[in-house]
Amino acid sequence: MVPVMAIAQNHLQDVIYLKDGSIYKGVIIEQVPNVSYKIQSRDGNVFAVQIGDVEKITKEANEESYDHKSNQGHGHWKKDSVRYQPKQKGYFFEGQILIENVQGGLRAVNGYKLSKYAYLGVGVGVDFLMSNPFNPRINGLQKKEMAGTYPSLYLYFQSDGPTKGRFTPYLALEGGYTVAFKGKNANAVDDFGNRLKGGPMGGVGLGFKVQSRRKRAHLSVLFNVNYKEVKYERDQLFLSNSGQVTGYVTLEEKAYLIIPGIRLGFGF
Repeated sequence: MVPVMAIAQNHLQDVIYLKDGSIYKGVIIEQVPNVSYKIQSRDGNVFAVQIGDVEKITKEANEESYDHKSNQGHGHWKKDSVRYQPKQKGYFFEGQILIENVQGGLRAVNGYKLSKYAYLGVGVGVDFLMSNPFNPRINGLQKKEMAGTYPSLYLYFQSDGPTKGRFTPYLALEGGYTVAFKGKNANAVDDFGNRLKGGPMGGVGLGFKVQSRRKRAHLSVLFNVNYKEVKYERDQLFLSNSGQVTGYVTLEEKAYLIIPGIRLGFGF
């Protein structure tokens, strides 16, 4: 017969609470005085934390629960595989590289985690819409006419799903406004007097994050559909019989771009 006290000791674990709300559970396997701790979870992952980030360290019962109703009349321990718990609230950052079918780009989001599952932030970025010789038109407009640089400012919302181990699925939404630049000209005017303008932009995507083993950072993959409204203006000139310009009218065309792609990210 195993003493009750021995059972209790065998089922205690170290718990490190960080100031940002993160919680690490397992066994402390290394301590550098006044510098850092390393804690190993029951599933073998090792996390390193700096002592300046630690709020407190405790000994607690682990996430196993004792079941007195097994079919054989003996209690057994049911294991919970989640050993890392993400922070509940606090600052967050997300950087992304866009890899999409007609454009690429860079995005950065800063914001606040409102709860265990909800994030709200402000994003800035720059997209590069490129001409494609294999499919030169979008919504009747030439891609080469819309090819350019599109800086963006937008609101970003993210909702996490349940975390299992180091893996977290999530939903991302964004909406804002983009402006347009053709080449180096700030007015987005090409050599023929054609002007490129931006408009509303947005996106929606589903993805997942993988927590780093040793740091409070993560890598992410987001399968996204990006929306962008593009206006393209040109001046139609009226000429006299002698070739003099007598007037002009501005013609505007508009395209609604729906661009699927993938985003690779890094954040904390």
